[in-house]
Amino acid sequence: MTTTHRAKGEEGVRLGRPRDGALDKKVIDAAIHCYAERGWSGFNFEAVSVKASVGRRALYLRWSSREELLIDAFRESTRPLRVGTHGHVRDDLIEIALAHRQLLASPRGRAGWRLAMEKEAVGEVYRTVSAETTKQRDLLILESLRRGQLRGQVRSDADIHVSHRLLVGGVTLDSISYDKTPQQIRSTVKTLVDIVLSGISPQPCLNGTS
Repeated sequence: MTTTHRAKGEEGVRLGRPRDGALDKKVIDAAIHCYAERGWSGFNFEAVSVKASVGRRALYLRWSSREELLIDAFRESTRPLRVGTHGHVRDDLIEIALAHRQLLASPRGRAGWRLAMEKEAVGEVYRTVSAETTKQRDLLILESLRRGQLRGQVRSDADIHVSHRLLVGGVTLDSISYDKTPQQIRSTVKTLVDIVLSGISPQPCLNGTS
């Protein structure tokens, strides 16, 4: 049976401050798109207000700086992952990896790529966003691997932190391909999970169902 599973400390709410109706959503969406398109040098209250079709005053009343606005935009546009516990580490990892792959292909994901490339210029923003928005994903993967160890599906001496980095890196690199169909994406994710598990499984044959 599949049961809903969340990372420890994840309370099933949106990250960051609560939204204030339709205006907040317009500004958050505009901020993410604006940053993804323009980068840090072109990201400011004027550009965001124009894209959101709202007055700059509304932005100044909510955010004291463009750094604060961008951090909030990432927080509010990062939905908590909700994945099932399927009984096999392979199925758990496939679901988490597919959710991460979907995020990377979204405007939020494209903005994340930009942030990573500009991390030297926006150090504090990058550190805050990276710590807050990747923690849940990383916890889910590591917890899935630990459950796999308890079930005997992953070797007890396996370095699950290396396995975690291999999976995240592979999925992230694959997200550069924009012309894949959903079926191709799923197939690639399954292959990546199988490659990772092949190095840490106690048996040569994996018995996941996905």
